[in-house]
Amino acid sequence: MTQEYPTARDVARKELREVLASTEALLSALDDQNSPAISELRERLTVTIADVKRELSNSFFAGARDTIGRARDTVVSVNDFVRERPWSSVVIAAGIGILAGLILKD
Repeated sequence: MTQEYPTARDVARKELREVLASTEALLSALDDQNSPAISELRERLTVTIADVKRELSNSFFAGARDTIGRARDTVVSVNDFVRERPWSSVVIAAGIGILAGLILKD
């Protein structure tokens, strides 16, 4: 099932990406400024943006690995249930099929 509401982590990632985009736009607007303070700020922001983007991509892959791990655990649990209780599994599947048929009939 998909989630209707985003999690706090998803909202935070979205906000962080928006802040990064705004910061990159600010950096591009400051390209024609040549003061030493602006140059130092540009360098620090460039490094920080690269670090944050790298962490965001790492967290995405970690989240994907976690999701795949949970899906694998669910499949193993279902497989164990079906092996231990084959007739119960047939009855449950038939019940789900009947409900789906009744819902889709209209």
